[in-house]
Amino acid sequence: MDNRLKTILAYIEPGLGVVDVGTDHGYLPTALAINGYEGNLVATDINTAPLERARQTALDAGVEKQISFIQCDGLEKCEKNSIDTIVIAGMGGDMMCHILDRSYWCMSPEYKLILQPMSKAEILRYWLVNNGFHILTEDLCEDSKTIYQIIVARFGEVTKLSDSELFTGKFDLCKKPELYIKRLEILIKTFSKAVIGLEKSDVSVKHIRLLLYKKITNDLIAERIRYD
Repeated sequence: MDNRLKTILAYIEPGLGVVDVGTDHGYLPTALAINGYEGNLVATDINTAPLERARQTALDAGVEKQISFIQCDGLEKCEKNSIDTIVIAGMGGDMMCHILDRSYWCMSPEYKLILQPMSKAEILRYWLVNNGFHILTEDLCEDSKTIYQIIVARFGEVTKLSDSELFTGKFDLCKKPELYIKRLEILIKTFSKAVIGLEKSDVSVKHIRLLLYKKITNDLIAERIRYD
């Protein structure tokens, strides 16, 4: 299990049950079973091949009978009364929004969401704060020179985020300030390059985007200075 999955695993507490959406190799539910998790364990995937890989992983570890394997799109066949923790990791933030948006029952304080977007985390945060979710904490981990974001949320008091915080998350909620700063510097470079590219473009419809990117870049730089 890589550092990314180990970080996610640390946020899973004893409870009614866990569903790992898009389980792929099934490492997460298998690790929970091996470590003695007593609740329901559910692994879902939209495709047959990854679900079979997950089943094989559990079989090799001798815990296949402790995990339910369900082929479905997102959470559509997941029994909502059997779980209280929803893990969605390793896919784009926009896809996560699509999955959650079609499973309205997860918009309840009884469910804890552990989300690890591979891209478009800003879209995911926007969806969360505009659909009644409170971001409890954020974590970062570095694996193979890539910084991954983990967002833990629950339906309830809404977390307010600025435009730049949609990309960075709130510093006060982050468990690893040093990685937050490192990622902040990466974002500053990314947005600065985007601004330069848009300034050279002669496409007028990009004007609003240019203004937004300039604002976010300035906000990111100001935030970086604040933590020096």
